[in-house]
Amino acid sequence: PCFALSTVQVTLPTNTMVASSHSGVAAISLALLLLQNVNALSITESSRAQTARSRLSEAFRSPSKKLTLHPEIVLPEPSDPTALLLRASEVTKLSQILRTRAKASAVFVEGTVDALAPMGKEQEDARGNFPGPVPIVYSLTDSANLSSSLEELQTVDGVEGVMLSFFGGKEIDSVDAYLEEAKDSAITDMCSAIWDAGLQPIPELVLSPGSEWSEEDVERLVDAVKDTCGGLDPVSIVFTNGETADSEEEKESNEEEEEEDSTPALSIPASVSKRTAFIGSIRTNAGGGRMNLATSQLSTDKFNGAFLRADCVPGYRLNPDLNVVGGFWSAAMGELKSLKSKSFSFRSKVKLEKDVPMEWYNYQKDIMESGSLGKPSGGPDPTLNSEGGDYKGF
Repeated sequence: PCFALSTVQVTLPTNTMVASSHSGVAAISLALLLLQNVNALSITESSRAQTARSRLSEAFRSPSKKLTLHPEIVLPEPSDPTALLLRASEVTKLSQILRTRAKASAVFVEGTVDALAPMGKEQEDARGNFPGPVPIVYSLTDSANLSSSLEELQTVDGVEGVMLSFFGGKEIDSVDAYLEEAKDSAITDMCSAIWDAGLQPIPELVLSPGSEWSEEDVERLVDAVKDTCGGLDPVSIVFTNGETADSEEEKESNEEEEEEDSTPALSIPASVSKRTAFIGSIRTNAGGGRMNLATSQLSTDKFNGAFLRADCVPGYRLNPDLNVVGGFWSAAMGELKSLKSKSFSFRSKVKLEKDVPMEWYNYQKDIMESGSLGKPSGGPDPTLNSEGGDYKGF
């Protein structure tokens, strides 16, 4: 039976016995109470979390549709007391370089919250200046420390989000595999805790190498991530290709093949891209244009941004010198954002072949090759020391 009140219609179970109009009122009250309980289960964002969403959304998406760049910084934990005292000033200097010279869109930081604090302060102090502050995303390496980390992050300025590696970084190769892993996970509670702390949870999904995802798969996957997060779309999802277990010799012999597989193979539908920003991880070693190739592939695949992992920095595990790291990202990101040398040859050739007689083109080419106009100012630096860590192109 149904009881109608104005435009609200409540359907009771068929086995409900209604003895009088008072029973009908009681049934309506019970239905409304159940509806309130369902709504109470939905995650809502605090005003601070909404501010964090706005800042991260602006950082992850470019108005011109260009790929946004987000370097990963691994802050060391020195054992030497002197180095520990100097770390704060080094982190502050690195933060300023990332903001003013590298012009990063956002920064992902791995390390202790104490090590992160000087960077957060430098970024927050830059609010109102140009360039303005860069949003910081804290990379959580151990989910067991989430509660204590969130408590410490409450006192750190500049942090807007926390990256969670779903399922402990376990690789998935299909939507069904994701749903299976999500059954018994505590990720929903973790996302809720991050939102309660006024921050944004940013899921990282590790995809099996070589797996391909159609538009339908991607849409189902994003819907599944939304459900796992508690019914709210995350501001961004980071997609990372799993690492293959090849030996060093195999990696060197199959270098070209690895470059092609270094970025996630996703077909991103426009409708889903409007809901959340797609960030692709890049772990390729710098040099030989490999980083350039990877970012170009992400842009072609309609990703919103590139997560440039610390693995791109030569020798970062053995010698995490923050001065070297800052200089590397300043040079690398400047090169990746530049369009001059990467597109001139192709565009000029196409334009000349279509718009200018080939004879004139050959004439100009002969003059350039003859050296009549002098030696070119560009070209490789004769002091380039590849073995010492110098790289030609990124």
